[in-house]
Amino acid sequence: MASAQASGGASLPPSLPSPAPSDASSVFSYRPLPHPRPSPLKPGSRPENSLIAFLDHELLQVSRKYAKKFNDGGYTDAVEIADDLEKLVDLLWVSSTPSLQTQYLLQIANSFNDYISSFPPRFKSTLRLLDKLDRCFHSLITGSSTDSYAPLSPALSGYRMNMTERVRLKSVIERTRLHVVGLAEGMTEAPDPPTEESVPDVGNRESENSLVDAMDGDSEEEEYEALEMELSRVYERCLVEIGESLKREE
Repeated sequence: MASAQASGGASLPPSLPSPAPSDASSVFSYRPLPHPRPSPLKPGSRPENSLIAFLDHELLQVSRKYAKKFNDGGYTDAVEIADDLEKLVDLLWVSSTPSLQTQYLLQIANSFNDYISSFPPRFKSTLRLLDKLDRCFHSLITGSSTDSYAPLSPALSGYRMNMTERVRLKSVIERTRLHVVGLAEGMTEAPDPPTEESVPDVGNRESENSLVDAMDGDSEEEEYEALEMELSRVYERCLVEIGESLKREE
């Protein structure tokens, strides 16, 4: 998502501010959500229509690049997909528009679970994106914020995901948790990434995306224990809230 304008002519609504700078204080470099707009986009307005067109275009581009994976113009690493989708998650959070957030975040969460199965595991980027999705969904379920860096938009304080959306999210969460654990159990070491000759300008991606993706200096056993702990926390906030809300409806 390098450009703010889709090829179909849709551009980002000018009222949407840029995401806040990332925060990488933890071992897995979890990042805070950007500051949201003070009010949601007006239904049917030009900014909302522009945002919808942009999101649809970008998600289609992600899908096309995934279909061409390991070929010219396609993805070669799960890091690339996670980075592209994380930018869209940030943009959705900034929009402060719960109806769009719920719809598109569910789509992103479901698609990402399918995409990552085709690549060697890259847990740093994967867990970073899943953590953001967890915090977004938690706010949409509860109307409260888990992120002290980004206060909750007033638009979310009176919003709650409906039961159908919660059941759908619960299914995505359960499938994702099983999936990432399976990735960890199935591979003790990711294959070497492409060389600089085959993928120019890769920077320090190789050092940042080992099995545990940021645990240099620890023993292999300590690394795996740390990874297991992080995997157990995937969608932890949402899983608790959804379980409680479904019990109340019984």
